[in-house]
Amino acid sequence: MEIDIILNEFTSPAEAVELGLMAERLGIRGVWSCNYAWSRDPFFTLSLLAQRSTRIRLGPMAISPAELHPLKMANLLFSLNDLSGGRGMIMVGGGGAVTGAMGKKRQRMIRGARECLEILKGASPDKALNYNGELYKVYGYKPAWHTAQPPLIYFGSNHPQSRRMSVELADGLITSDFVPSLAADFIAQARMELVAAGRNPATFRFSNFWAWHIKQDAAASMREARRELMLRGWLVDQYFAPFLDPDELQLMRAHEKDFLNAFLRRTDVIENVPPALVDKMIRNIAFAGGLDRIELAIATLKAFAAAGLTEIALRVHDDPAESIRLIGERVLPAL
Repeated sequence: MEIDIILNEFTSPAEAVELGLMAERLGIRGVWSCNYAWSRDPFFTLSLLAQRSTRIRLGPMAISPAELHPLKMANLLFSLNDLSGGRGMIMVGGGGAVTGAMGKKRQRMIRGARECLEILKGASPDKALNYNGELYKVYGYKPAWHTAQPPLIYFGSNHPQSRRMSVELADGLITSDFVPSLAADFIAQARMELVAAGRNPATFRFSNFWAWHIKQDAAASMREARRELMLRGWLVDQYFAPFLDPDELQLMRAHEKDFLNAFLRRTDVIENVPPALVDKMIRNIAFAGGLDRIELAIATLKAFAAAGLTEIALRVHDDPAESIRLIGERVLPAL
């Protein structure tokens, strides 16, 4: 199993070069740039790194056709792939916070995603693409800069319907906040669907978005993890059910606003929730704590590999250079 890094959404192109080249030297497979409503453009963020690196893969996540027409998405993706010599990748999504910030509602998500993937996969420098979809049209599209080595196209999916679409059309699938048992079940279903679609499961990529908070300073790590806990599966029961009992799930759900307030206020204080429950949630759905937690993280990563992941995308937060160094020096060799 290989490791990717997900950079902070505020990372500048210059910072992406520094962090990406460090990751490349350490043997990390890829770097993802987050796409938030208030972030720098993820394609632009990776442009300098695409020029100056030689091996590492680069991609924005997640880009939705609800916010960017698939033709323009294709132009940006193929340009990044050309700039990097065929190392581009992308995670297409159904639309979330960015769509909401634009005042749009997510409608016909599966249809829009399907048409987007068909356009991205159908584009070629050799033959003009004419696509007449229900939601998106493309006429005479022939990108001359589409390299012989095409970019990897992933779809972000935690749900059966979009999973079935992904295994039919995409190169890979990225889940979010799945513990190993959930990942194993999801991948097993996807592999059966790949066979039914006439595709080879061995060539399909599986990844999972997972939070990395481990630091030399264990207290700082836990403060960061508590601050970000609201984002872990958006506190949906299915992500926590494998390790919380029903009473704990009910308590978590009753205090959803307290988790959200901590995130919005950028504080590690989650009011009205027992600290023991918070710590239990963090330790099971993220990598957090001091350096003594690295061995447990490695064991969990091996469980993810056994579940079928071909790579994992580790989201780094404060002091990303320290996190990348720890991952590259202490974790990657163990895998």
